[in-house]
Amino acid sequence: MTKTLTMIYRHLNYKNVKDSNGKAIGKAQLLKSLAHSLRINPNPNNKISETKKLEWDESKSDHNWVYAPQLTGADFVRLNTLTDEQKKEIQGSFINKMNDEQKAKDDKSDAISSLSKYKAKINKWHNSISGNDDPLKNYLAKILDQKDIFSIKNEIDQLSTFEFARKNQKTETVRKFLELHNEVIESKADISRSKVFVQEAFFKIPVGNKFQMSGKDMIHNIRSFYKNNFPDYPIQLIVFHGDEVGNHPHIFVDAQNKKTKKYDLLAAQNRFVNDHIEQIKIDYPEAEKLDFSIRSYKTKKLQAQYFQTLFYQHTNKILAPQNVQVKKLEKTDEHNARMALIEEDAKKPKIERQFSFYNAQINDLQEQSERLEQSNLILSNANNKLADSITEKNKTIGRLDSEIKSKNEFLDKFKERMLDFRDTVFTYIKTFFDSHEETQKIARNEVVKKYHGFETDYEKYFADDIINKTAENLSNSNASKLHGIRLSKPK
Repeated sequence: MTKTLTMIYRHLNYKNVKDSNGKAIGKAQLLKSLAHSLRINPNPNNKISETKKLEWDESKSDHNWVYAPQLTGADFVRLNTLTDEQKKEIQGSFINKMNDEQKAKDDKSDAISSLSKYKAKINKWHNSISGNDDPLKNYLAKILDQKDIFSIKNEIDQLSTFEFARKNQKTETVRKFLELHNEVIESKADISRSKVFVQEAFFKIPVGNKFQMSGKDMIHNIRSFYKNNFPDYPIQLIVFHGDEVGNHPHIFVDAQNKKTKKYDLLAAQNRFVNDHIEQIKIDYPEAEKLDFSIRSYKTKKLQAQYFQTLFYQHTNKILAPQNVQVKKLEKTDEHNARMALIEEDAKKPKIERQFSFYNAQINDLQEQSERLEQSNLILSNANNKLADSITEKNKTIGRLDSEIKSKNEFLDKFKERMLDFRDTVFTYIKTFFDSHEETQKIARNEVVKKYHGFETDYEKYFADDIINKTAENLSNSNASKLHGIRLSKPK
C-alpha cells in the first residue's frame, strides 16, 4: 500500500524594485536570503545578526552541500569547505551580473538618438498648432512630457479621435515616438523596473510524516524540475540544508532567458501551466487554461495552485520506487485549520517557528529536564548512597531551566516590541484614508520614534520586514509614505 505524505513547496520572486528613497529592496532581500542559505557567519563588518546562528545546528554542518557553477563547476561540495570569502563571492555574483548588465544598457545610445529626432518632429507639430486650449495640442504636450511607459494602443486610439492633416503619416510618427520612448525607458530602468530577476524555490517534507527523502533525491528532484521544464533559465545556485529541523534544498534560478536575454521566467511558467492543463486535470478535473492577460487575484492564485500541483506530480515520480507519494490534503475543516497554523507559523521569524532548530533546542532541553527529574526520583528511592549523583543532576536541571527561561524571556520581549510596532504601523496606515493631516503627522511621528528606537540590526530587520510586507498591499503613493519612515527623524 502506498503511503501518503504531506509536503511544503514555495518559491519567492526577487524583483528589481526600489523604494521611495532609492533603496534596492529586491536586491537587499536576495542578499539576506543568500547569506542564510550560504551560512555566511556574522562578523563586525557585515550586518548579519548573531541570532541567525540559532536557525541551524552547527554540529551538523557536514550535512550541507552546495552547487555554484562559477565556483564548484558541475560538482556539489560540502558547504563548510568554502571560506566566507568564497561564499561572499557567490552572493555578490548575483548582484554584479545585474549591475554590469545595467551599465551596458545605459550606455546604449541608438534608441536615444532616434527618440530625440521623433520628439523634435512632434514638438514642431505641437508648436504649429495655435491656441493653448486646443485638445490636440494638449494631447501632444502630454505625451511629450510623460516619463513613464506608454500604453501604445490606448494612446493611438486617443489620437485617432482628432482630425488633422496627413493623419496616417503623423499617426505613424507618434506611434514610432511611443515605441522608442518605451524602449529607452525599458533599457535604462533597472532591467525593466519591476521585472523578476531571480526566483528562489525550496521544498520540505515535514518531520511529522516520519519519512526522510534522501539528500541526493531531494536535490535531484528540484534540480530536474527546473532543468527539464525551464532549460533556458540557468540554475545559479543550489544549497542543501541538513542542519535544520527537516532537511531541504534551496534553488536559485536566473529569470533571464539565456537565448532571448529577456527577463520572462514568470511568463514561461505561465505557459508551462497552460501547456500541462490536461496533466493538472488529474488532480483538478475542472481546471481550464488560464487567461493571463487578465490580471486578477483569482488567476494568480490558480496559477500558483496549478504550478505547485505539477511540482507535486514531478516529486511523485522520484518517490514512486519507495512506495510513497506526496499529496495535498483535502479541504476539510481540520485541513484548513492546520494550514492556517502553518501559514501563521511561516510569517514568524525563523527562530520563533514551531519546527525551527531553535525551538527544537528548547523542546530538547525541556525533555532532558523531565527525564532528569524522573531519573532523580528513581535513584533517590532506590539508593540514598547516590545522593551526590542526584545533586549533580539537579544542578544540570537548574542550568537547563535557566537556559530555557533566558531564551523565552528574550523571545517574549522581542515579540512584544514587534507586535507593538506592527500595531503602530497599522494605526498610521488608517490615517491615510480617514484622518486629517495633523492626525496623520502625529501617527507618523509615533511610528518613526518606535522604528528609530530599535537599537539592534536584528530588531531593525524584522521592523523592515513588517514595513515591506504591509507596503505590498498599499498603493504606490501610500507604500512610499510607509517606506519613508526609515529616513524620517523623530520629532
